[in-house]
Amino acid sequence: MKKSFFILLVVLFPVWSIAQQIQVPFSSDRWKFEEAEYQLENYKGQESILLKSGGLYLKDFEFLNGIIEVDINFPEHRAFHDVIFRIKDFSNYESFYIRPHQSGNPDANQYTPVFNGLAGWQLYYGDRYATPVKYTFDEWHTIKIVVLGTQAQIYFDDMEKPILHVEELKRGEESGSIGLFTFMGPVHYANFKYSQATPTLLPDDVEIPILEETVVKNWMVSNVTNKETLGEGTVLPQGLTEKLTWNEYPVESEGIINLAKYTKISETDNIVLASIDIYSETDQTKMVYFGYSDIAKVFFNGTAIYEGQRIFRSRDYRYLGTIGLFDGLYLPLKKGKNTLTFAILENMGGWGVKAQFENMEGISLTQ
Repeated sequence: MKKSFFILLVVLFPVWSIAQQIQVPFSSDRWKFEEAEYQLENYKGQESILLKSGGLYLKDFEFLNGIIEVDINFPEHRAFHDVIFRIKDFSNYESFYIRPHQSGNPDANQYTPVFNGLAGWQLYYGDRYATPVKYTFDEWHTIKIVVLGTQAQIYFDDMEKPILHVEELKRGEESGSIGLFTFMGPVHYANFKYSQATPTLLPDDVEIPILEETVVKNWMVSNVTNKETLGEGTVLPQGLTEKLTWNEYPVESEGIINLAKYTKISETDNIVLASIDIYSETDQTKMVYFGYSDIAKVFFNGTAIYEGQRIFRSRDYRYLGTIGLFDGLYLPLKKGKNTLTFAILENMGGWGVKAQFENMEGISLTQ
């Protein structure tokens, strides 16, 4: 009797494990298509969807933790092919995508959050968010994404060792649907499946950086406005700051504030003001290093002292416009309160600002 019971457990356990993984054919009515151009076809032995543009996601579905897996086949072509998850809507989700045209390069793929329709790839780059993978083209590959809490581990072909550890999902623990997307396709997807069983993440040595004392950690941010309101002059328009609505927001672990988290651009309004107050013990000059995306006009005590732009490909065809502490200003601080204000215009790829002082001797950012 005991032997029969043991045999029964051995037989049932694999069935129970398999039952946790649910496969969704692309012919299923569970899918909602979003501005998608596609067709269903058998391609290289796989029942697949050929997605030429747009995306699709599961209707009436909430995914928080679990595993997403899909096969993918793509040509050697400049394009961006996404697996997306925790989708609130098609303007707010987490994304991992591959860049076939960057095969073998450090940015062959990338994790980015999408807030209010804006991806943040110019803000979140480097080895915390992307990894070099050499692709083979017009062959089937497998992507697996394991999601738990605010972390994700991403696998490509080798299902035993992740290629990327995302230790900080930027949208937090917010559930949503799962799906696929492409920009500048075509791409084939097949064998889409998921599990909502709580997964286990493999140990990793990725650490979230600790911000230095000299980094600006909080910004006062205005509501969205436009160039006409800001004007073309070298002085902030009188009464403008009083007319705007302001909120204080913290920076992220990179020292960046992602402005798309807190406001939404439109065809006419795509500028916010981000401001800090600097309290100086004496009249002195202090260097501040800063970065932004995509266009900035900087005001010190109401007067313009800098204007620049970092739009994708604006300097040469390889220029990415990624954010960093690439510029510096010598601020002529007066004793007491001083105000540094960045007017930041978004074009595409990330909307943000960051700043760091050379040192904090004789100054404070709080009164």
